[in-house]
Amino acid sequence: MIFVLFLFFYHLDLEHDDPVIKGLPDLPQDLSSRQSPLREESKQQPLPSAQPSPSAVPVAPLVPASEDQKPSTHQQEKPKPKQQQKPQPKQYGELSPDDVVLLFKTGASVLWRRLPIHLSTSFEPSRIPADNILIYSDYPETIGSWQVIDVLENSTETVLKTDNYEPYRQQPDYEARQVYAEMANVEGDGNGPAGGWKLDKYKFLPLIQHAGRAKPDAKWYIYIEDDGYIFLPNLLLHLEKFSWQEPWYFGGLAWKHGDYFAHGGAGFVLSRGAWEQSFGLEEDMVAKYADFTEAHGCGDHVLGHVMQDYGINFGQTHGKSEYSWGFNPEPHWGGWFRRASWCFPLYSWHHTHSKDVARLYNFEQSWDFEKKGQFRYRDFFKAMVEPYMRRRVEWWDNQSSRYELRSDNIADAQPPEGVSKQVWNSAWKSVDACEAACVAWEGCVQWTFYEDQCRMDENFMLGMGIPVGDLRRQTSLPRTSGWLPQRAEKWVCDA
Repeated sequence: MIFVLFLFFYHLDLEHDDPVIKGLPDLPQDLSSRQSPLREESKQQPLPSAQPSPSAVPVAPLVPASEDQKPSTHQQEKPKPKQQQKPQPKQYGELSPDDVVLLFKTGASVLWRRLPIHLSTSFEPSRIPADNILIYSDYPETIGSWQVIDVLENSTETVLKTDNYEPYRQQPDYEARQVYAEMANVEGDGNGPAGGWKLDKYKFLPLIQHAGRAKPDAKWYIYIEDDGYIFLPNLLLHLEKFSWQEPWYFGGLAWKHGDYFAHGGAGFVLSRGAWEQSFGLEEDMVAKYADFTEAHGCGDHVLGHVMQDYGINFGQTHGKSEYSWGFNPEPHWGGWFRRASWCFPLYSWHHTHSKDVARLYNFEQSWDFEKKGQFRYRDFFKAMVEPYMRRRVEWWDNQSSRYELRSDNIADAQPPEGVSKQVWNSAWKSVDACEAACVAWEGCVQWTFYEDQCRMDENFMLGMGIPVGDLRRQTSLPRTSGWLPQRAEKWVCDA
Protein backbone atom coordinates (compact mmCIF):
# COMPACT_ATOMS: atom_id res chain seq x y z
CA MET A 1 0.00 0.00 0.00
CA ILE A 2 2.78 2.40 0.89
CA PHE A 3 4.44 1.67 -2.45
CA VAL A 4 1.25 2.53 -4.38
CA LEU A 5 0.94 5.89 -2.58
CA PHE A 6 4.56 6.65 -3.35
CA LEU A 7 4.03 6.08 -7.10
CA PHE A 8 0.88 8.24 -7.05
CA PHE A 9 2.56 11.31 -5.53
CA TYR A 10 5.63 10.82 -7.69
CA HIS A 11 3.63 11.03 -10.93
CA LEU A 12 1.53 13.89 -9.57
CA ASP A 13 4.67 15.93 -9.01
CA LEU A 14 5.94 15.23 -12.54
CA GLU A 15 2.85 16.91 -14.00
CA HIS A 16 3.84 20.33 -12.57
CA ASP A 17 6.55 22.58 -13.93
CA ASP A 18 9.25 23.87 -11.66
CA PRO A 19 8.38 27.31 -10.26
CA VAL A 20 10.02 30.24 -12.00
CA ILE A 21 11.13 33.15 -9.83
CA LYS A 22 10.94 36.39 -11.75
CA GLY A 23 13.02 39.29 -10.52
CA LEU A 24 12.05 42.98 -10.65
CA PRO A 25 12.89 44.69 -13.93
CA ASP A 26 16.23 46.42 -14.05
CA LEU A 27 16.10 50.20 -13.74
CA PRO A 28 16.97 51.74 -17.11
CA GLN A 29 20.33 53.43 -17.25
CA ASP A 30 18.83 56.73 -18.34
CA LEU A 31 15.12 57.08 -17.80
CA SER A 32 15.33 60.77 -18.62
CA SER A 33 16.10 59.87 -22.24
CA ARG A 34 12.63 58.44 -22.80
CA GLN A 35 9.11 59.69 -22.26
CA SER A 36 6.69 58.24 -19.72
CA PRO A 37 3.89 56.02 -21.07
CA LEU A 38 1.42 58.83 -20.38
CA ARG A 39 3.47 61.39 -22.27
CA GLU A 40 4.20 58.93 -25.10
CA GLU A 41 0.49 58.24 -25.46
CA SER A 42 -0.41 61.92 -25.46
CA LYS A 43 2.17 62.60 -28.16
CA GLN A 44 0.29 60.37 -30.56
CA GLN A 45 -2.71 62.67 -30.69
CA PRO A 46 -3.45 66.40 -30.42
CA LEU A 47 -4.55 68.00 -27.18
CA PRO A 48 -7.97 66.67 -26.18
CA SER A 49 -10.80 69.02 -26.95
CA ALA A 50 -12.98 68.30 -23.96
CA GLN A 51 -12.38 67.08 -20.43
CA PRO A 52 -13.64 65.19 -18.54
CA SER A 53 -16.52 62.89 -19.37
CA PRO A 54 -19.87 63.42 -17.68
CA SER A 55 -19.18 60.34 -15.58
CA ALA A 56 -16.73 62.44 -13.59
CA VAL A 57 -19.65 64.22 -11.97
CA PRO A 58 -20.70 62.71 -8.62
CA VAL A 59 -24.39 61.96 -8.33
CA ALA A 60 -26.76 61.69 -5.38
CA PRO A 61 -27.38 58.15 -4.12
CA LEU A 62 -30.65 56.51 -5.08
CA VAL A 63 -33.47 56.65 -2.54
CA PRO A 64 -34.32 53.16 -1.22
CA ALA A 65 -37.73 51.85 -2.29
CA SER A 66 -40.51 51.83 0.28
CA GLU A 67 -41.87 48.53 1.59
CA ASP A 68 -44.93 48.54 -0.68
CA GLN A 69 -42.73 49.18 -3.71
CA LYS A 70 -40.35 46.32 -3.10
CA PRO A 71 -40.88 43.26 -5.33
CA SER A 72 -42.33 40.11 -3.81
CA THR A 73 -39.93 37.41 -2.79
CA HIS A 74 -41.85 35.14 -5.19
CA GLN A 75 -41.05 37.39 -8.14
CA GLN A 76 -37.91 36.70 -10.13
CA GLU A 77 -37.73 40.15 -11.77
CA LYS A 78 -35.28 42.63 -10.31
CA PRO A 79 -36.41 46.24 -9.82
CA LYS A 80 -35.28 48.56 -12.57
CA PRO A 81 -32.67 51.02 -11.32
CA LYS A 82 -33.73 54.64 -11.31
CA GLN A 83 -31.96 56.81 -13.82
CA GLN A 84 -29.31 58.89 -12.16
CA GLN A 85 -29.63 62.60 -12.82
CA LYS A 86 -26.58 64.77 -13.28
CA PRO A 87 -26.61 67.65 -10.76
CA GLN A 88 -27.35 71.00 -12.33
CA PRO A 89 -25.22 74.03 -11.44
CA LYS A 90 -26.99 76.76 -9.53
CA GLN A 91 -27.70 79.94 -11.48
CA TYR A 92 -28.25 83.20 -9.60
CA GLY A 93 -28.34 85.71 -12.45
CA GLU A 94 -28.62 85.98 -16.21
CA LEU A 95 -25.25 84.32 -16.85
CA SER A 96 -25.25 80.55 -16.43
CA PRO A 97 -22.28 78.41 -15.32
CA ASP A 98 -22.83 76.61 -18.64
CA ASP A 99 -21.69 79.80 -20.38
CA VAL A 100 -18.18 79.83 -18.90
CA VAL A 101 -15.13 77.58 -18.93
CA LEU A 102 -12.82 77.30 -15.94
CA LEU A 103 -9.14 77.10 -16.94
CA PHE A 104 -7.22 75.54 -14.06
CA LYS A 105 -3.41 75.64 -14.21
CA THR A 106 -1.16 73.50 -12.03
CA GLY A 107 2.32 71.94 -12.22
CA ALA A 108 3.68 68.40 -12.05
CA SER A 109 5.67 69.11 -8.88
CA VAL A 110 2.67 70.42 -6.91
CA LEU A 111 -0.33 68.76 -8.57
CA TRP A 112 -0.89 66.05 -5.96
CA ARG A 113 -0.72 68.55 -3.11
CA ARG A 114 -2.89 71.29 -4.59
CA LEU A 115 -5.35 69.78 -7.07
CA PRO A 116 -7.28 67.26 -4.90
CA ILE A 117 -8.98 69.87 -2.70
CA HIS A 118 -10.33 71.62 -5.81
CA LEU A 119 -11.98 68.42 -7.04
CA SER A 120 -14.51 68.71 -4.21
CA THR A 121 -14.71 72.51 -4.00
CA SER A 122 -13.88 74.56 -7.10
CA PHE A 123 -15.05 71.74 -9.40
CA GLU A 124 -18.16 70.87 -7.37
CA PRO A 125 -21.00 70.17 -9.85
CA SER A 126 -23.38 72.63 -8.20
CA ARG A 127 -20.92 75.37 -9.18
CA ILE A 128 -19.96 74.44 -12.74
CA PRO A 129 -20.45 71.46 -15.10
CA ALA A 130 -17.54 69.03 -15.27
CA ASP A 131 -17.35 69.46 -19.05
CA ASN A 132 -16.70 73.17 -18.52
CA ILE A 133 -13.43 72.58 -16.69
CA LEU A 134 -10.02 72.23 -18.35
CA ILE A 135 -7.05 71.23 -16.18
CA TYR A 136 -3.60 72.14 -17.51
CA SER A 137 -0.17 71.08 -16.29
CA ASP A 138 3.27 70.20 -17.64
CA TYR A 139 2.73 66.46 -17.26
CA PRO A 140 -0.31 64.35 -18.24
CA GLU A 141 -2.21 62.67 -15.42
CA THR A 142 -5.50 60.87 -14.93
CA ILE A 143 -7.51 61.23 -11.72
CA GLY A 144 -10.66 59.18 -11.99
CA SER A 145 -12.43 60.61 -15.03
CA TRP A 146 -10.49 63.86 -14.87
CA GLN A 147 -7.80 64.26 -17.51
CA VAL A 148 -4.91 66.62 -16.83
CA ILE A 149 -3.65 68.11 -20.09
CA ASP A 150 0.07 68.44 -20.75
CA VAL A 151 -0.10 71.92 -22.22
CA LEU A 152 3.57 71.87 -23.23
CA GLU A 153 3.49 68.64 -25.24
CA ASN A 154 3.34 70.45 -28.58
CA SER A 155 6.31 72.69 -27.86
CA THR A 156 8.75 73.02 -30.74
CA GLU A 157 11.98 71.05 -30.71
CA THR A 158 13.92 74.29 -30.41
CA VAL A 159 12.10 75.31 -27.26
CA LEU A 160 12.27 71.80 -25.81
CA LYS A 161 16.06 71.94 -25.94
CA THR A 162 16.36 75.16 -23.90
CA ASP A 163 17.71 75.08 -20.35
CA ASN A 164 14.37 76.20 -18.94
CA TYR A 165 12.79 72.96 -20.20
CA GLU A 166 15.20 70.75 -18.23
CA PRO A 167 12.56 70.05 -15.52
CA TYR A 168 10.11 69.03 -18.25
CA ARG A 169 12.64 66.58 -19.67
CA GLN A 170 13.43 65.22 -16.20
CA GLN A 171 9.85 64.72 -15.00
CA PRO A 172 9.40 61.22 -16.56
CA ASP A 173 12.50 60.09 -14.68
CA TYR A 174 11.05 61.28 -11.38
CA GLU A 175 7.77 59.53 -12.10
CA ALA A 176 9.44 56.23 -13.08
CA ARG A 177 11.66 56.17 -9.98
CA GLN A 178 8.66 56.60 -7.65
CA VAL A 179 10.22 59.69 -6.08
CA TYR A 180 6.76 60.84 -5.05
CA ALA A 181 6.06 57.63 -3.08
CA GLU A 182 5.50 57.87 0.66
CA MET A 183 6.16 54.96 3.00
CA ALA A 184 6.09 54.55 6.76
CA ASN A 185 8.61 56.80 8.53
CA VAL A 186 9.95 58.08 5.22
CA GLU A 187 9.36 61.65 4.13
CA GLY A 188 7.41 61.53 0.90
CA ASP A 189 5.84 63.83 -1.66
CA GLY A 190 9.03 64.74 -3.50
CA ASN A 191 9.35 68.23 -4.90
CA GLY A 192 10.05 67.02 -8.42
CA PRO A 193 12.78 68.37 -10.68
CA ALA A 194 14.36 71.61 -9.49
CA GLY A 195 13.34 74.75 -11.33
CA GLY A 196 9.86 73.64 -12.34
CA TRP A 197 8.66 77.23 -11.92
CA LYS A 198 10.66 78.15 -15.02
CA LEU A 199 8.13 76.24 -17.13
CA ASP A 200 5.26 78.40 -15.95
CA LYS A 201 5.77 81.22 -18.44
CA TYR A 202 5.46 78.81 -21.38
CA LYS A 203 1.99 77.62 -20.35
CA PHE A 204 -0.14 80.74 -20.77
CA LEU A 205 -0.30 81.15 -24.54
CA PRO A 206 -0.83 77.45 -25.44
CA LEU A 207 -3.36 77.20 -22.61
CA ILE A 208 -5.49 80.10 -23.88
CA GLN A 209 -5.04 79.00 -27.48
CA HIS A 210 -6.21 75.46 -26.71
CA ALA A 211 -9.13 76.54 -24.52
CA GLY A 212 -10.58 78.78 -27.21
CA ARG A 213 -10.44 76.01 -29.80
CA ALA A 214 -11.63 73.26 -27.47
CA LYS A 215 -14.55 75.31 -26.12
CA PRO A 216 -15.62 77.66 -28.94
CA ASP A 217 -19.15 78.09 -27.55
CA ALA A 218 -18.00 79.54 -24.23
CA LYS A 219 -18.84 83.16 -23.54
CA TRP A 220 -16.15 83.63 -20.91
CA TYR A 221 -12.87 81.93 -20.03
CA ILE A 222 -12.03 82.16 -16.32
CA TYR A 223 -8.43 81.46 -15.38
CA ILE A 224 -7.39 80.19 -11.95
CA GLU A 225 -4.18 78.68 -10.52
CA ASP A 226 -3.88 75.75 -8.15
CA ASP A 227 -3.10 77.98 -5.15
CA GLY A 228 -5.99 80.35 -5.77
CA TYR A 229 -9.73 80.40 -5.27
CA ILE A 230 -12.36 82.07 -7.45
CA PHE A 231 -15.75 82.93 -5.94
CA LEU A 232 -17.54 81.82 -9.08
CA PRO A 233 -21.14 82.82 -8.22
CA ASN A 234 -19.97 86.31 -7.25
CA LEU A 235 -17.97 86.62 -10.46
CA LEU A 236 -20.78 85.42 -12.73
CA LEU A 237 -23.08 88.08 -11.28
CA HIS A 238 -20.43 90.61 -12.26
CA LEU A 239 -19.73 89.26 -15.75
CA GLU A 240 -23.38 89.48 -16.75
CA LYS A 241 -22.92 93.27 -16.84
CA PHE A 242 -20.54 92.91 -19.81
CA SER A 243 -21.09 91.76 -23.38
CA TRP A 244 -19.08 88.59 -24.00
CA GLN A 245 -18.97 89.46 -27.70
CA GLU A 246 -16.82 92.50 -26.93
CA PRO A 247 -13.09 92.17 -26.14
CA TRP A 248 -12.84 92.09 -22.34
CA TYR A 249 -9.73 91.12 -20.38
CA PHE A 250 -9.47 91.93 -16.68
CA GLY A 251 -8.49 90.68 -13.22
CA GLY A 252 -5.91 91.81 -10.67
CA LEU A 253 -3.75 94.59 -12.10
CA ALA A 254 -0.02 94.03 -12.63
CA TRP A 255 2.59 95.99 -14.56
CA LYS A 256 5.92 95.03 -16.13
CA HIS A 257 8.05 96.42 -18.97
CA GLY A 258 5.43 99.04 -19.75
CA ASP A 259 2.61 96.49 -20.11
CA TYR A 260 -0.50 96.38 -17.93
CA PHE A 261 -1.77 92.85 -17.54
CA ALA A 262 -3.87 90.55 -15.37
CA HIS A 263 -1.98 88.97 -12.47
CA GLY A 264 -2.15 85.20 -13.00
CA GLY A 265 -2.27 84.24 -9.34
CA ALA A 266 -5.24 86.51 -8.67
CA GLY A 267 -7.18 84.96 -11.55
CA PHE A 268 -8.57 86.74 -14.59
CA VAL A 269 -11.31 86.58 -17.21
CA LEU A 270 -11.19 86.70 -21.00
CA SER A 271 -14.31 87.11 -23.13
CA ARG A 272 -14.92 85.11 -26.28
CA GLY A 273 -14.81 88.40 -28.12
CA ALA A 274 -11.28 89.02 -26.86
CA TRP A 275 -10.19 85.52 -27.90
CA GLU A 276 -11.60 85.98 -31.41
CA GLN A 277 -9.87 89.35 -31.78
CA SER A 278 -6.49 87.87 -30.86
CA PHE A 279 -5.99 84.09 -30.89
CA GLY A 280 -8.82 83.64 -33.36
CA LEU A 281 -6.84 85.56 -35.98
CA GLU A 282 -3.66 83.49 -35.72
CA GLU A 283 -2.91 79.91 -36.70
CA ASP A 284 -0.27 79.59 -33.97
CA MET A 285 0.04 82.43 -31.47
CA VAL A 286 2.51 80.38 -29.43
CA ALA A 287 5.01 80.21 -32.29
CA LYS A 288 4.52 83.87 -33.17
CA TYR A 289 5.48 85.01 -29.66
CA ALA A 290 8.05 82.29 -28.92
CA ASP A 291 10.97 84.73 -28.90
CA PHE A 292 9.12 87.23 -26.70
CA THR A 293 8.20 84.46 -24.27
CA GLU A 294 11.78 83.24 -24.10
CA ALA A 295 13.06 86.76 -23.40
CA HIS A 296 10.69 87.48 -20.50
CA GLY A 297 10.05 85.85 -17.17
CA CYS A 298 6.29 85.82 -16.57
CA GLY A 299 3.64 84.11 -18.65
CA ASP A 300 0.81 86.35 -17.46
CA HIS A 301 2.86 89.32 -18.66
CA VAL A 302 3.39 87.62 -22.03
CA LEU A 303 -0.37 87.16 -22.39
CA GLY A 304 -1.03 90.77 -21.45
CA HIS A 305 1.51 91.93 -24.04
CA VAL A 306 -0.25 89.86 -26.70
CA MET A 307 -3.60 91.38 -25.73
CA GLN A 308 -2.21 94.90 -26.09
CA ASP A 309 -0.71 94.08 -29.48
CA TYR A 310 -4.20 93.11 -30.65
CA GLY A 311 -5.86 96.23 -29.29
CA ILE A 312 -7.31 94.69 -26.14
CA ASN A 313 -6.65 96.86 -23.10
CA PHE A 314 -6.62 95.47 -19.60
CA GLY A 315 -9.53 96.67 -17.48
CA GLN A 316 -13.27 97.11 -17.29
CA THR A 317 -13.83 100.37 -19.19
CA HIS A 318 -12.39 99.83 -22.69
CA GLY A 319 -10.28 102.85 -21.86
CA LYS A 320 -6.84 103.21 -20.37
CA SER A 321 -5.81 100.24 -18.26
CA GLU A 322 -6.92 100.81 -14.69
CA TYR A 323 -7.10 99.12 -11.31
CA SER A 324 -10.34 97.62 -10.03
CA TRP A 325 -11.15 95.84 -6.78
CA GLY A 326 -12.10 92.20 -6.46
CA PHE A 327 -9.17 90.08 -7.66
CA ASN A 328 -6.53 89.72 -4.93
CA PRO A 329 -2.94 88.48 -5.36
CA GLU A 330 -2.69 87.69 -1.62
CA PRO A 331 -4.34 85.24 0.80
CA HIS A 332 -7.26 86.51 2.85
CA TRP A 333 -5.18 86.62 6.01
CA GLY A 334 -2.41 88.59 4.26
CA GLY A 335 -4.53 91.04 2.27
CA TRP A 336 -5.69 94.51 3.26
CA PHE A 337 -9.30 95.37 4.01
CA ARG A 338 -9.66 99.07 3.33
CA ARG A 339 -12.38 101.65 3.55
CA ALA A 340 -11.92 102.17 -0.21
CA SER A 341 -12.69 98.52 -1.07
CA TRP A 342 -15.14 97.81 1.76
CA CYS A 343 -18.27 97.96 -0.40
CA PHE A 344 -16.93 96.29 -3.55
CA PRO A 345 -17.64 92.64 -4.50
CA LEU A 346 -14.87 90.12 -3.85
CA TYR A 347 -13.83 87.62 -6.55
CA SER A 348 -10.60 85.82 -5.60
CA TRP A 349 -7.71 85.16 -3.23
CA HIS A 350 -4.23 83.85 -4.05
CA HIS A 351 -1.55 81.86 -2.15
CA THR A 352 -4.24 79.75 -0.53
CA HIS A 353 -3.46 76.55 1.34
CA SER A 354 -5.79 73.60 0.84
CA LYS A 355 -7.29 74.38 4.23
CA ASP A 356 -7.96 77.94 3.05
CA VAL A 357 -9.63 76.65 -0.12
CA ALA A 358 -11.98 74.52 1.97
CA ARG A 359 -12.84 77.47 4.22
CA LEU A 360 -13.42 79.82 1.29
CA TYR A 361 -15.65 77.26 -0.38
CA ASN A 362 -17.66 76.78 2.82
CA PHE A 363 -18.14 80.53 3.14
CA GLU A 364 -19.32 80.76 -0.46
CA GLN A 365 -21.77 77.91 0.08
CA SER A 366 -23.20 79.59 3.18
CA TRP A 367 -23.97 82.85 1.36
CA ASP A 368 -27.55 83.37 0.16
CA PHE A 369 -26.98 84.76 -3.34
CA GLU A 370 -30.68 84.71 -4.20
CA LYS A 371 -31.64 87.03 -1.34
CA LYS A 372 -28.45 89.03 -0.80
CA GLY A 373 -26.83 89.12 -4.24
CA GLN A 374 -23.05 89.54 -4.33
CA PHE A 375 -21.06 89.55 -1.12
CA ARG A 376 -18.53 92.30 -0.56
CA TYR A 377 -15.21 92.72 1.20
CA ARG A 378 -17.24 93.88 4.20
CA ASP A 379 -19.23 90.64 4.35
CA PHE A 380 -16.17 88.44 3.96
CA PHE A 381 -14.29 90.40 6.63
CA LYS A 382 -17.05 90.02 9.18
CA ALA A 383 -17.37 86.27 8.59
CA MET A 384 -13.79 85.15 7.96
CA VAL A 385 -11.39 87.73 9.44
CA GLU A 386 -12.92 89.69 12.31
CA PRO A 387 -13.65 86.59 14.44
CA TYR A 388 -9.88 86.03 14.77
CA MET A 389 -9.10 89.59 15.85
CA ARG A 390 -8.54 90.49 19.51
CA ARG A 391 -7.84 93.63 21.42
CA ARG A 392 -4.29 92.41 22.08
CA VAL A 393 -2.38 89.25 21.07
CA GLU A 394 1.26 88.41 21.81
CA TRP A 395 3.53 86.75 19.26
CA TRP A 396 1.50 88.13 16.35
CA ASP A 397 2.31 90.51 13.49
CA ASN A 398 -0.57 92.19 11.67
CA GLN A 399 1.81 94.09 9.36
CA SER A 400 0.70 97.59 10.43
CA SER A 401 2.75 100.11 8.46
CA ARG A 402 1.02 103.50 7.99
CA TYR A 403 2.98 105.07 10.86
CA GLU A 404 6.16 103.74 12.44
CA LEU A 405 7.35 105.39 15.65
CA ARG A 406 10.74 104.39 17.11
CA SER A 407 13.06 105.72 19.77
CA ASP A 408 15.43 106.99 17.06
CA ASN A 409 12.88 108.85 14.90
CA ILE A 410 10.38 110.20 17.41
CA ALA A 411 11.94 113.67 17.47
CA ASP A 412 10.78 114.28 13.91
CA ALA A 413 7.38 112.59 14.24
CA GLN A 414 4.29 114.69 13.55
CA PRO A 415 1.05 113.39 15.07
CA PRO A 416 -2.16 113.23 13.01
CA GLU A 417 -4.76 115.91 13.55
CA GLY A 418 -6.48 115.62 16.90
CA VAL A 419 -3.72 113.59 18.62
CA SER A 420 -1.62 115.19 21.34
CA LYS A 421 2.12 115.22 20.78
CA GLN A 422 2.74 113.73 24.22
CA VAL A 423 0.63 110.63 23.49
CA TRP A 424 2.10 110.28 20.01
CA ASN A 425 5.72 110.69 21.05
CA SER A 426 5.36 108.12 23.84
CA ALA A 427 4.02 105.37 21.55
CA TRP A 428 7.40 103.63 21.23
CA LYS A 429 7.86 103.16 24.98
CA SER A 430 5.53 100.22 25.69
CA VAL A 431 2.69 98.06 24.44
CA ASP A 432 0.20 100.13 26.44
CA ALA A 433 1.57 103.39 25.04
CA CYS A 434 1.39 102.07 21.47
CA GLU A 435 -2.21 101.00 21.92
CA ALA A 436 -3.06 104.38 23.47
CA ALA A 437 -1.63 106.21 20.46
CA CYS A 438 -3.74 104.09 18.10
CA VAL A 439 -6.88 104.79 20.12
CA ALA A 440 -6.09 108.53 20.12
CA TRP A 441 -5.75 108.60 16.31
CA GLU A 442 -9.30 108.50 15.00
CA GLY A 443 -8.35 106.70 11.77
CA CYS A 444 -6.36 103.89 13.41
CA VAL A 445 -7.86 100.39 13.28
CA GLN A 446 -4.83 98.28 14.26
CA TRP A 447 -1.34 98.47 15.77
CA THR A 448 1.69 96.30 16.52
CA PHE A 449 4.56 96.75 19.00
CA TYR A 450 8.06 95.25 19.03
CA GLU A 451 10.89 96.27 21.41
CA ASP A 452 10.95 100.07 20.83
CA GLN A 453 8.84 100.21 17.68
CA CYS A 454 5.15 101.08 17.43
CA ARG A 455 3.42 100.76 14.06
CA MET A 456 -0.18 101.74 13.33
CA ASP A 457 -2.49 101.50 10.34
CA GLU A 458 -5.83 102.73 8.99
CA ASN A 459 -6.49 99.43 7.15
CA PHE A 460 -7.14 95.94 8.48
CA MET A 461 -4.94 92.88 8.03
CA LEU A 462 -5.15 89.70 10.06
CA GLY A 463 -1.51 88.70 9.60
CA MET A 464 0.15 85.70 11.23
CA GLY A 465 1.25 84.57 14.67
CA ILE A 466 4.05 82.41 16.03
CA PRO A 467 2.60 79.34 17.81
CA VAL A 468 3.71 77.90 21.14
CA GLY A 469 6.72 75.63 20.69
CA ASP A 470 7.96 77.41 17.57
CA LEU A 471 11.74 77.96 17.65
CA ARG A 472 11.28 81.62 16.75
CA ARG A 473 9.92 82.21 20.24
CA GLN A 474 13.34 81.27 21.55
CA THR A 475 15.28 83.54 19.21
CA SER A 476 13.40 86.86 19.33
CA LEU A 477 11.41 89.19 21.53
CA PRO A 478 7.62 88.96 21.42
CA ARG A 479 5.68 91.12 18.99
CA THR A 480 2.24 92.21 20.18
CA SER A 481 -0.61 93.24 17.90
CA GLY A 482 -4.08 94.61 18.45
CA TRP A 483 -7.17 95.62 16.45
CA LEU A 484 -10.11 97.98 16.79
CA PRO A 485 -12.66 96.31 14.48
CA GLN A 486 -15.53 98.30 16.00
CA ARG A 487 -14.27 101.33 14.10
CA ALA A 488 -15.25 99.67 10.82
CA GLU A 489 -18.87 100.30 11.79
CA LYS A 490 -18.39 103.79 10.38
CA TRP A 491 -17.52 102.33 6.97
CA VAL A 492 -21.06 102.42 5.64
CA CYS A 493 -22.14 100.94 2.28
CA ASP A 494 -25.16 102.07 0.27
CA ALA A 495 -26.91 98.74 0.73
